[in-house]
Amino acid sequence: MSNAKSKPVIRVSYGILFWLFMIANLGGLLIEGFFCLFAYGKWESHVVTMWGPFCLLYGFGTVGFYLVAAALQGKGYWLEFIGHGLVGDGLEVIGGLLLEFGLGMRAWDYTDHFLNFRGYISLRMTIVWAVIGFAFGRFCPLISRGLSHFEHGIYRVLIIVLSVFMAVNMVFTAICITRWSRRHYGVKAESSFERFLDKTYDDEYMSKRFIEWHFLDEAKS
Repeated sequence: MSNAKSKPVIRVSYGILFWLFMIANLGGLLIEGFFCLFAYGKWESHVVTMWGPFCLLYGFGTVGFYLVAAALQGKGYWLEFIGHGLVGDGLEVIGGLLLEFGLGMRAWDYTDHFLNFRGYISLRMTIVWAVIGFAFGRFCPLISRGLSHFEHGIYRVLIIVLSVFMAVNMVFTAICITRWSRRHYGVKAESSFERFLDKTYDDEYMSKRFIEWHFLDEAKS
């Protein structure tokens, strides 16, 4: 019989990924808020949803890091390191393209970084995401064991309810942001629902909600 210890297993299931997504949405927002408070003397809440204190980029990014750690476990540190960097780059490229060409907006800009692509990604940020993802990967077996306890019983019901809520939240967010962009570029409301959005979620409200976002025809404040 072999005396070698078996390596910790990183389980992948919808329940684990969902709780990881939700925790990262909120946790990333809080970490960034405290960083801004101590670094710049003011709290900044970089939400990416209309309802609730959620930053979806942190949620999707953390899930991506977890999946890379699970898929590449035991296949070499360098491969995992590169995989995490590609996850960060992929999310920022997709997000940047959607903002620029879908909405005529931008939320971050790396054009002053060495070796950048359209300001969406850069060599510096690729390395940052790779380091963060690789460090996170060391804790994934522990995270897997911990979150596996919250997949059954009442937690299964919570997963279903919160999944529906987040799906509706993301769809409504997309609708509101799209209307904000169309309104900015002179497209008049064509329905009572669009007029409701214009009145309830006007430019001032949206600018305060999405504080880092700006339109391409405006200078960033």
